[in-house]
Amino acid sequence: MKRRNFLIGAGIAAVGATGLVPRPAIIIPAQASPLQKITLGYQTLWAGGGEIFEALRHTNILELVGLQADFKTFTFGGPLGEAAVAGSIDNIYAADAPTLRAAARIPGAKVLQRTHDQRFAIVVRNDFKGTGLADLKGQKLSGPFGTTVFPRSIRAIVAAGIKEPFKEITIVNQDVAEQAESLKAGLVDGVTAWDPTYEQLLRQKIGKLLWQDPKGASGIQGLSGEWLQKNGEQGAVKLLKAWIIATWWTSNNLSQADEWFAKTSRLDASLLKAATDADRYLRAPVKDIKTLDFIVTDSEIAESQSVLDFLQEQKLLTAHIDAAPYYDRGPLTIAQQQTAAGDVPDLSKIQIVA
Repeated sequence: MKRRNFLIGAGIAAVGATGLVPRPAIIIPAQASPLQKITLGYQTLWAGGGEIFEALRHTNILELVGLQADFKTFTFGGPLGEAAVAGSIDNIYAADAPTLRAAARIPGAKVLQRTHDQRFAIVVRNDFKGTGLADLKGQKLSGPFGTTVFPRSIRAIVAAGIKEPFKEITIVNQDVAEQAESLKAGLVDGVTAWDPTYEQLLRQKIGKLLWQDPKGASGIQGLSGEWLQKNGEQGAVKLLKAWIIATWWTSNNLSQADEWFAKTSRLDASLLKAATDADRYLRAPVKDIKTLDFIVTDSEIAESQSVLDFLQEQKLLTAHIDAAPYYDRGPLTIAQQQTAAGDVPDLSKIQIVA
């Protein structure tokens, strides 16, 4: 017997003697990292940003970036901010005033991004006799105090000549969901409104436009200190990437996002077009995701500070809030740089899941 055959035979004999049978190597696939959990709140009566949240809720975009979300809804920013303070949601999503007021009460909270553009106005009863803001003197005006629309509207009224609005006008703190019925019943003479309620009041001839802010405003979003401490900058970058992707997807699938948000808001989807037309990225399909920019500028932060200062002057805010320290543009800068470099999930894998 040749030496080579002898060695093979000896090896087989040894295996038989020990009872050991050789097995194929087991290849263990790499385990995917567990999804980071987050509870997101959004507003059922705030169009524009609402459609983007619907895209996050009804597609797998969050999963593609490594997040798993539960969603809770609120009528406007005041109650949402209180939920964030109580710890029942992880984000703060509203306009500047309510977001910053909530962040000031949440240790470690940071504002990370602009979310969308919005328009807002003062709508009055159809039989209102005046033609300008000064004609609100002696009238009854309502609006949710815990918004940015309310103080910005009151500030415009002061500029129009009513120097002491809380003495010269009867002003009522009222939820946006109650505005249509209040105007119909003549319980108030005017309301401070935003879309889709603003468009609903005009389209359904419940009221008429008295004044619209020429600049509009923006939504902003932040995260609680507890969530940031637990999930780190990487977690924040994931959420911001998801927002960038969801905005891109929404702009290219707007009718579907409108349908989802119309169901959530219990309003006709046709009322939503005015809101999305007011947004720089939703008014037309975005071709290149790399062009999306959600950085809050220094001038926008300064404008937010002026709103907070006005609230304090009008004794609607007891303590001074310095806005700038609550903003952290670092995670969004990373998210946008990575998006520009192509470091995003395969967009062709986005699917509707609910």
